[in-house]
Amino acid sequence: MHKSPIRDAPAAERIGDGDDSLAAQTAALADRACCCAAKAAVRVTMPPSPSRRHSTELLLCGHHYRVSRRALAAAGAVARELPGTPSDVSSWIGVGEDQAAAA
Repeated sequence: MHKSPIRDAPAAERIGDGDDSLAAQTAALADRACCCAAKAAVRVTMPPSPSRRHSTELLLCGHHYRVSRRALAAAGAVARELPGTPSDVSSWIGVGEDQAAAA
C-alpha cells in the first residue's frame, strides 16, 4: 500500500504559507506546473468568462508564463509569483509588469 502524500505530509507542507487554495496545495505537493513537467513559478487566476462562470487557477512554469503573459493580461488574468521561486527566475519572468503598465 502506498502512503498518501496529502494525508501523511505535515500540515505546513499541505497548505504552504497559510494559503489553503487548491492551487497552493498542488504547488506545495506536486511542485509542477499545469503546462509541463517544469517547476511551477506563477499562479495565474483566470477570471470568469461567458463560457466559464467561475474563476480558474493555473500553475505555470516561468517559460510558459513569460510567452503567455500578454494574452493572459488581455484576458484579465492576475498572476502571482509562487513562494520559493528562485530570484534568477523571478527576474526574467516579469510577474506584474503587464499589470503595472495597465494601471
